[in-house]
Amino acid sequence: MDDRPLPAAHKFETFVRWSTYSAVALPVATFLGSALVVRGPIAAEPLLQAGVLTVALVLAAGNVVVARWSIDTVTAARRRPARRELAVAVGWLTTLAVFVVVTPLAPLPGIQLTVVAGIASAAASVVPALGVGRTVLLNAAVVVVTILVVGFADIPALIAGLVVLSWALWACWSNAWMLRVLRELQAAHADRAALALAEQRLGISRDLHDVLGRTLATIAVKSALAGELLARERAERAGQELAAIRGIAEEAGTTVRRVVRGEHHTSWDDEIAGARSLLASAGIACTVAGVPVPPECTRAFGLVVREAVTNLLRHSQATQVTISTTRGDGTLQLTVTNDGVTARRTDGTGSGLTALSDRLGALGGRLGSRVDGGWFVVDATVPAPERRPVAHTSPASNADRAASEEESA
Repeated sequence: MDDRPLPAAHKFETFVRWSTYSAVALPVATFLGSALVVRGPIAAEPLLQAGVLTVALVLAAGNVVVARWSIDTVTAARRRPARRELAVAVGWLTTLAVFVVVTPLAPLPGIQLTVVAGIASAAASVVPALGVGRTVLLNAAVVVVTILVVGFADIPALIAGLVVLSWALWACWSNAWMLRVLRELQAAHADRAALALAEQRLGISRDLHDVLGRTLATIAVKSALAGELLARERAERAGQELAAIRGIAEEAGTTVRRVVRGEHHTSWDDEIAGARSLLASAGIACTVAGVPVPPECTRAFGLVVREAVTNLLRHSQATQVTISTTRGDGTLQLTVTNDGVTARRTDGTGSGLTALSDRLGALGGRLGSRVDGGWFVVDATVPAPERRPVAHTSPASNADRAASEEESA
């Protein structure tokens, strides 16, 4: 399965990444904001302020790298070797420690918020890899640190700092959450496509089994008959049987191609004709009776007829077969009986009938088999399709319509 995101999803992932990168660049933003508050040229300690700005830039770059790794845990992207990650993490934490120690030395207003912003941005870098509970604990820790560093001397600044820093944390978390949802939707879409493909393949395999099962049984019967004819020196009749086998094989090849293309559709008359032909080639009399089978039930009943006929040719010595259909209360019933009951098959079990029972059960029907006297009976029942009501026009309505037409004229 291709794990590459779709174009629209890739654009959204890019947006999420750069939004997170912007959020973790708080140290630089707050430091520059503090510097701009000072009027006139900054003459006091220019080297210290330049050093603090450099450390803030390095910390922001480290935050971006760590945030990228955190987002990669959401997207399951390939990550760098562990040694390099460890070296970068150590450098990042060292930079954070230097930033916390050096930044308060700069003679700028609101420099405490810059310190807290550095700590909060570092915390926000790892938020995409955390769950809700850990993010809440991390946010509480940031709130405590902010109160301890800033204090209550400037309440508006404290409130603004708490709001901005909490927003940064939860903005990073929400970005990662949206990316997780997107990935789950992509995975669900891929799973649905794979399931549809698997169902299509399963349907083709079932169709091939249903079609080729009866065809191979026919070839086996006719081959046995041709062998008997040759043994009795009836070469002409044996040649006819061999020619019939060749025709059946060619027809099977055409049918297989139609099945693969999804063009194989048979009517109930075709199913009955195929069963009659196969039974006749084996010298078995076939009787068909009952109500017509609607197209909606043709496939289900056709599967039952194919399996029943194939099984009796393989496992019984039947001479008579009866195929009948009846309509019940909202159901249609198919009954296939034969007189080839043997001790080995009186239980009515078999992998073919079991699989067929499961398939009918998925359609709301059922399949059963039993022995009734000297007859083996296979019963299949499926819900009958609803009959469309036929509109009847009464003479009175015809008269009313004619009268209205005369008045309009």
